[in-house]
Amino acid sequence: MPLSDSQVRALKAGERRQSKSVGDSLILVIESVARGGGKSFEGRMRFPPGRAGKQVPVRIGPYGKGLGKWSLKEAREEWDRIRAWSKQMGLDPRDLKRQEQKASIQQHAGPTLEQAAESFLGRSDTRERTKVGYRNMLWNQVLPVLGGATPVEHFSWDHKHPGGKNGRQVVMDLKADIERRAPVHADKVLMVLRQVFDHAIDKGWMARDQNPALGTKGTKSKHKPTPHPTLRWEQLPEFFQSLEQNQANGSHITICAVKVLFMTFLRVGSMTPMRWSELDYDQDLWIIPAERMKSGKEHIVPLTDPLKELLDSLRKIYGHGEFVFPSPRSRGEGHLNPYSINQHFIRMGYKSVLRAHGIRAIPLTAGQEVLGFSAEVIQRQMAHVIGDKIRQAYDRSQMLEERKNFMVAWCDALLAQGLTI
Repeated sequence: MPLSDSQVRALKAGERRQSKSVGDSLILVIESVARGGGKSFEGRMRFPPGRAGKQVPVRIGPYGKGLGKWSLKEAREEWDRIRAWSKQMGLDPRDLKRQEQKASIQQHAGPTLEQAAESFLGRSDTRERTKVGYRNMLWNQVLPVLGGATPVEHFSWDHKHPGGKNGRQVVMDLKADIERRAPVHADKVLMVLRQVFDHAIDKGWMARDQNPALGTKGTKSKHKPTPHPTLRWEQLPEFFQSLEQNQANGSHITICAVKVLFMTFLRVGSMTPMRWSELDYDQDLWIIPAERMKSGKEHIVPLTDPLKELLDSLRKIYGHGEFVFPSPRSRGEGHLNPYSINQHFIRMGYKSVLRAHGIRAIPLTAGQEVLGFSAEVIQRQMAHVIGDKIRQAYDRSQMLEERKNFMVAWCDALLAQGLTI
């Protein structure tokens, strides 16, 4: 009885090479453990047809998911195609593969997908921090699946791959697989791939109308993003009381980091690597370097008295090191893991109630409704981009004095709500 896909997947390699029938003279070959234990499909038929013919093996390809690999269904369809072609043409079934490989040989001279990605990242107009994120995404999630050594032209919309899929289908299969685990991230992967292929088109490595990662209404994730959980202004006293009681047994560094996060409402990735060298006490400013900011621009945080008091207490304990929030596990050599703050909220019982990024909603809301400041002043302190592209290009004002006034009022209001230093 032919094997099912789940049975094929469950088969284990042994000491010897194995051959298992999956129906209609299609064979699953399982290499020995010593040779890696890989699984591949191979068709077997007599040619010329009849008893006088010699049985010839026709390799289909390795079993699995991804470019260049074959599912059981795809292997069966490919074997049916090869047998039908051999019968119709009266030729050796192995000749079909040879003809197809010969027809595509000129296409193999072009740059590979990995080379296209490397060239794309080498552009001077891409921020270094962005490049690091794109490189991790491409080399960890995209190239291992699509095949970094595959000519980039083979991902053109019309290029046919084994199993009959075109370049567009191969790319969208990758997106669908990621979407099952991380819907929003899948859209970002497609966006980065779109830029890589656009770069390849600019270089002349692909035809102008052949970008397989073009976005359309149908390719966008059905996932609806939801705002990060946050607290209402009137919920802060209870939260601050729980934070101070510390029944969640958080480290001193983590508790202080949470307090600084509330006072500065920064993104945790910008705050936790804070260094003592970034503080300017002469001007009462904390200057965050551009590479740690999402905007890619240097950001200024006015130092209020409560914030300076908390930082001074931290300096007495950790001032000998580089980081304001040293990692409790790295003996002062690294900084606090940004995710530690969300983990602490979970241990406090605030899972699905508050996340670190959700804190940013509190000053923007209460800053207007409770303290009476304008949204623009608050958003500038949040490092939000203000206005359209023209305003962003010409408006160099920082409204620093207004931001200082807001930060003083904000920290005083937090103390009135129960935050302790």
